[in-house]
Amino acid sequence: MRAAVTSGPGVIAVEAVPDPEPGPGDAVVDVGAVGLCGTDLHMFLGERHDTGFPLRQGHEVGGTIAALPPGYRGPLRVGQTVAVDPSLPCGSCRPCVRGAWSACRAFRAVGVALPGGLADRLVVPVEQLHAADGLTPVEAALVEPFSIAATAIARAELRGGERLLVIGAGPIGLAITVTAVAAGRPVMITDPLPARRALALDLGADAAADPAEEGAVAEWTGGEGADVVFEASGARAGLTAALAATGAGGRLVVVGVAAHELAVPVPRLLFDGISVVGARAGLFPEALRTVTANRAAVARFVSAEYPLVDVAAAFRHAIDRPAETVKVVVSC
Repeated sequence: MRAAVTSGPGVIAVEAVPDPEPGPGDAVVDVGAVGLCGTDLHMFLGERHDTGFPLRQGHEVGGTIAALPPGYRGPLRVGQTVAVDPSLPCGSCRPCVRGAWSACRAFRAVGVALPGGLADRLVVPVEQLHAADGLTPVEAALVEPFSIAATAIARAELRGGERLLVIGAGPIGLAITVTAVAAGRPVMITDPLPARRALALDLGADAAADPAEEGAVAEWTGGEGADVVFEASGARAGLTAALAATGAGGRLVVVGVAAHELAVPVPRLLFDGISVVGARAGLFPEALRTVTANRAAVARFVSAEYPLVDVAAAFRHAIDRPAETVKVVVSC
């Protein structure tokens, strides 16, 4: 079969590789579409020190079931469209046993530590598949970023009447926006790119502002700060702005992946009563419901599609044209 192999920083090509061999409990998926995310771009450029080359990338995967494990008696069927959950916690470490599986000490992910979806076929444990009836493979691939948004929303523990601020209108920030708007929540978003701010407003955000626009958040919140802030930019300035924008009694949910440090003054914790939590990995059933109910909004995420043979061009598009790009999709 064909698979895209990243052999070094900035070098990717489609190669002939052996067909994957399923083990006990594994299903085979004919890959239909793969979304490229920021993690993929950092890995491609050699900026992730926890991965090495060669790589078989692609963790936002939608496709159809080609084969199920022998003796499988579950609800899935061959030919069914599915979204692939790439997260593989060990299930036995202390965080996993406590239900905090995203903090698993031996966490692995399809397309990172394991061969990913930029290929004709993918082998994964059958329990990682989620039926996506009625969705296209592209929509099924986008369930993964929406699952991150669902986790962030869950970690925020939203209450009635709260005002939400999203820092960063990339795919995750926009997915949080769509999810929150669908739940009837007031949302403001900040981003330096005018096109992304405009898209956020089209997707239902109540307000959008340039991060450099002083006083915009204060004006929208009546000077009280946001009740919940989602930091989805991964930028140092975004973290600083997110903390400053969190109002008394509010929560800051850090979603953007970064190596920066966040300095939280102790008085903010004690006297302002703010909470800071992180969110990663996804809640797929919740995300599937959101994507299915908001297909027109989800379609706006797709900025460009490339066939697998042009995978190198797909990565260059995502890297070189950020101002006009939300999500680049590779069709397999």
